[in-house]
Order: sequence, then structure tokens, then C-alpha cells
Amino acid sequence: MTTLHQKLMLSFATVAALGCGTAWADPAATGCGSINGVQRRIVEHADQGMASLRGYVHTTTLIHSVDMAQVVESLDTWRAVAKCQEEVAAKASAQAPLAAAEPEAGIRTAGR
Repeated sequence: MTTLHQKLMLSFATVAALGCGTAWADPAATGCGSINGVQRRIVEHADQGMASLRGYVHTTTLIHSVDMAQVVESLDTWRAVAKCQEEVAAKASAQAPLAAAEPEAGIRTAGR
């Protein structure tokens, strides 16, 4: 017999696994390719405009060893990979059932 705490933890773990499945998925399995966190942030700043992109690259050049020449060469590829990963994640989250949407049959909640 399991306790209420164990059932709730199992439900939480199920929801967490479903929600994070695409984030932890092998990039090759999604068919999108992969980009790292710095490249993703560069794409985000590029979407905000040239001033934001230049400012981000300028302030992080020494930390991340990225320069504008590399960004110019790779931005379109990084942007395509980021968009593909977002679409795959959105599709997966739309298809994943929410395990915690309904209480389990054996669990009584307050007032029921």
C-alpha cells in the first residue's frame, strides 16, 4: 500500500518527465540539430534587433569566445535550429497527457 505522499511524488515525477522530455532529448533524435545556451541567447538578442545583438556579443566576447564574424556566419543556422527545437517542444507538449489533471481514484482530497 502506498501513502498519499508517495502517490503525489509519483504524479509530480510523471509530469516533470513529460514536460522535460524534449528538453533532455537527444538533439539528433528530434532531427533539428543542436545549439548551446550561448548560441540560443545570441538568437534571442538578434530577434530583438541589431543593437541588442551587438551589445550582447560585445559584453560576452571574452567570456564565451564569440565574435561578430562568427555570429554573422552562423546566425541563420542557429536561428533555424532554435525554431525547429521550439516547434518540436510545442508539438510534444500538446500531445503529452497531463497526469496531474485529475486526482487518482484512491486519493481523497479535502472536501470530497
